[in-house]
Amino acid sequence: EVGGRFRADKAWTAMLSPYLRFGDLSPRYVDWRVCQVLPQEMRHLFLKRVVWRDKAYSQLYRCPDSHSVSIRPHYEHETWSGTRLQLRRWQRGETGFPLVDAAMRQLWKVGWMCNHLRHVTAQFLIEHLDLSWKDGFAWYDYTLVDTDVAINAMMWQMGGHSGIGSWNFVMHPIYAGKKVDPEGHFVRRWLPELRHLPTEYIHCPWEAPAGTRISAQVLVNGAYWQRVIEDLISARLQRVIE
Repeated sequence: EVGGRFRADKAWTAMLSPYLRFGDLSPRYVDWRVCQVLPQEMRHLFLKRVVWRDKAYSQLYRCPDSHSVSIRPHYEHETWSGTRLQLRRWQRGETGFPLVDAAMRQLWKVGWMCNHLRHVTAQFLIEHLDLSWKDGFAWYDYTLVDTDVAINAMMWQMGGHSGIGSWNFVMHPIYAGKKVDPEGHFVRRWLPELRHLPTEYIHCPWEAPAGTRISAQVLVNGAYWQRVIEDLISARLQRVIE
C-alpha cells in the first residue's frame, strides 16, 4: 500500500512514547509484549525504535551539552539565513505547505505527532527554511508531551548534520504528503480550511485553478497561507552553496 507504515492518515503508530517517557511502561515490558503479539518480521522494526531511545541516552551521557552545543564543533559557527518570521510561521503551521502545517497544528493541539512527520517538519525547518536545529529543538521541547532531552538532542543534531550521525536524505513536503496522506484525510482534519479542496490539489493548493479554489472556499492569501518560500529546490540549492 502507498506510504506503508508511514501513513499519517492511519492509526498505525503505537503512541507508546509518552508512556515510556514518564515510566508508565518499561522498555523490557514493551519488548516482552512485542514478542508476544507481533510476527517475527515486524518485531525488528518496532524494537529498533525502542533501542534508539537508549542510544540517545548514551549519547547524552557522553555529550551532556548536546541539547545546546553542536557535537561537531565546526558546526557551532554555522550561519543560518532563515528569519524569525519564518520560524514563527513554521511553529504555527502557517508555512503554506499543507502536510507541514497539518503536522505542526497537530503538535500544538495535542502535543504529539508521528515519527515520520517529525522528520518532515524538521527537515523543512533546516533544509528549506535554513533555520538552526536549535530552534526546532526548543519548539519540540516546549510542545511535545513525550519530550525527552536526549532523544530530541540526538535527532535534531542528526537533522542539522552536527551530530555523531546525520540524515542522508531530504523529504520534499509535497511528495511526502502524497505518499503518507494520499487521500488528504490527515490534512483535512488539521487544516479544515482546505477540506473542500479536491484531492489532487490537497498538497499543493496553489496549483488549483482559480475557479476550483473559489468553489472550495480556498483563498491562498486569505483562508489559507501563501507559501513561506515558493521554490523549494532553489532554497535547498542556496543552502548547499552557502
